[in-house]
Amino acid sequence: MQHFKHHQIDKKKWDKCISSSKENIIYAFSWYLDCVSPNWEGFILEDNEQNYEAVMPLPVKKKYGISFLQQPLFVQQLGVFSTKKLSTSEFKTFLILLQKKFKLVSNYPFNTTNCEEFSTEFEEVFHHKVDSNLKNFKNHHLSVQQNYLKIRQNYKRDTKYRINQAQKQNFKIIKKTKVDDIDLVWQFFEESVFLENGISNQAKPVLKKLFHILKEKELAELVYIQNNEKKIVSGVLLVKSKSLYQENSITKWIYLFNAAKPTYKRDESRRWFLDKFIQEKSNQEECFLNGNNFDIQSEDITYETILDFESAQEKEVARFYASFGSEEKTFFVVDYNELPFYIKLAQEIIQFINRKIL
Repeated sequence: MQHFKHHQIDKKKWDKCISSSKENIIYAFSWYLDCVSPNWEGFILEDNEQNYEAVMPLPVKKKYGISFLQQPLFVQQLGVFSTKKLSTSEFKTFLILLQKKFKLVSNYPFNTTNCEEFSTEFEEVFHHKVDSNLKNFKNHHLSVQQNYLKIRQNYKRDTKYRINQAQKQNFKIIKKTKVDDIDLVWQFFEESVFLENGISNQAKPVLKKLFHILKEKELAELVYIQNNEKKIVSGVLLVKSKSLYQENSITKWIYLFNAAKPTYKRDESRRWFLDKFIQEKSNQEECFLNGNNFDIQSEDITYETILDFESAQEKEVARFYASFGSEEKTFFVVDYNELPFYIKLAQEIIQFINRKIL
């Protein structure tokens, strides 16, 4: 297992590893990382033929001469991705190498599969350290590889009622494809939560660039929802990733970004849309895009389609996604600062001065 700088990484091998892994998720592909964290690096485990067997993306940043990891925008999960079943010692080596190479890590998110399979290893490596913090975050997945009526049976009663009421508003879905089409949903987002949450000024250009790339790869759906007064009330961006791990074909749709015009935040348009999306995608078997390094069709392959709600950590939002009968998934976020005390002190002084100036 080695630490590769950005220029040392073979991106074809990297992407083949991601798309053939059990943990596959779109955030870890090289082209996605190039957009959200241009100087990313990686830990890589190679086989005897120098193919990438397991990788771990490292979103590296540098400030005041210090290299550190920081969770990028529009990336909920990273962690370790492997084309084989990793042993506990192999996985633990990734965690130990992380601590050796980086003394400052700001909210590095591992994926849900890592959490499910190696929770003990996380505890052993991180919980005994004074300055480390291992946080439990929640996400929600809904398998739509079954009949829609069966899926709907698991909706909460209130959700069924609200969807039925929303039908009366005669909502209409309008699909968009141009890069600038993303501006309106960002505007809704900015009007409703931007000032409250202090979102980075870099977020909008990153989102526009990311949307452009996703559209070129035919991995994004941007839709706006129009009410019966022909007013656009909300927008949703979903992205798709595919993987083939052993004999399992998994298509994952991620509810990446959404927002409603503040005056229509409670009109249920997004709840109505999610129900329509679930109905459209339910019980479908999809073949792979050639761009995903496969061109395989087989009766032996098991197909699964998942809606990944990319849940925020607010309880109200989590309840909303859970109301569709989705399954709660836990993932770990690692946060620690093991820099020397004098550097920590300098950081605190700089932060204090910045606050005073602002």
